Amino acid sequence: MKVSTRQNYRKRISRVIDYIYKNLDRDLDVNTLADVAFMSPYHFHRIYRQIAQETVNMTVRRLRLQYAAAELIRSEQSLANIAQSSGYGSKEAFIRAFDKQFGETPNDYRKNRKDSDFLLEPFIAMLPETSTDYTAMYEIEIIEFNPVSLLGYDHQGDYMEIGQAFEKLMIDASTMGLVTDTTRSIGLYYDDPKSVPTKQLRSTACITIDNSTDGIDNSNFKQYKIPAGRCATVMHKGSHAELEKPYDWLYGSWLPQSGEEAVDFPPFEEYLNDPKTTQPSELLTRIYCLLN
Repeated sequence: MKVSTRQNYRKRISRVIDYIYKNLDRDLDVNTLADVAFMSPYHFHRIYRQIAQETVNMTVRRLRLQYAAAELIRSEQSLANIAQSSGYGSKEAFIRAFDKQFGETPNDYRKNRKDSDFLLEPFIAMLPETSTDYTAMYEIEIIEFNPVSLLGYDHQGDYMEIGQAFEKLMIDASTMGLVTDTTRSIGLYYDDPKSVPTKQLRSTACITIDNSTDGIDNSNFKQYKIPAGRCATVMHKGSHAELEKPYDWLYGSWLPQSGEEAVDFPPFEEYLNDPKTTQPSELLTRIYCLLN
């Protein structure tokens, strides 16, 4: 097993913060920052949020506006120039963001502090030393996952609304004879719902298939494959609305201390009983995270 501790993960997140500091005027997209942290983009958001105790987007916005506030006081640069050097595409967007963060416009902020003995706030980004207290602990099982082929419908938006995609998928697949007694129901989840705006969340409702769907007249179907490999799994019993609890524990507590690395593949869930005939408190969901 690799020697990979929580301290190692903290160093990688610190490297991301250093990169943000040096590149405030650039496009700090999640793929770039995940590369800096040597993490898969599918898992970076969750790990960053749990260790830094804020989303990476919040860190980027906070550091950009901290920098802009300092420049307003110590320089004569125009708002347009400060906006550009702070990574904002327009002066108007910068003014809106600054006003929301500081409660006053950039011009008022500069005017009220320029000729005073105002002390600049330190330009810092600290990683919290204390770890989050998790109210629920879960049992991790490491398994060898066998590859599966999937048929699915993509869904964009609230994860709690992916059921609509599952409903249509099951109806369409059933009428085409693609559902059998061994069919499994699986959801792929590409984003962290606490970091990415709800309308931009990406997921896919899937069922397993035994044979190729070549020749089936349905252009909306997407085909996927989950590869074979070692997998960390967590069993959740209860409402699907509570699934973020085991995710937070998995990425915030277990993974950084496990010595394991998640591969570049999204986490996925398998639904082990039918929500149509099962009480929410009795629903069983197995969460999977593929490991190197």
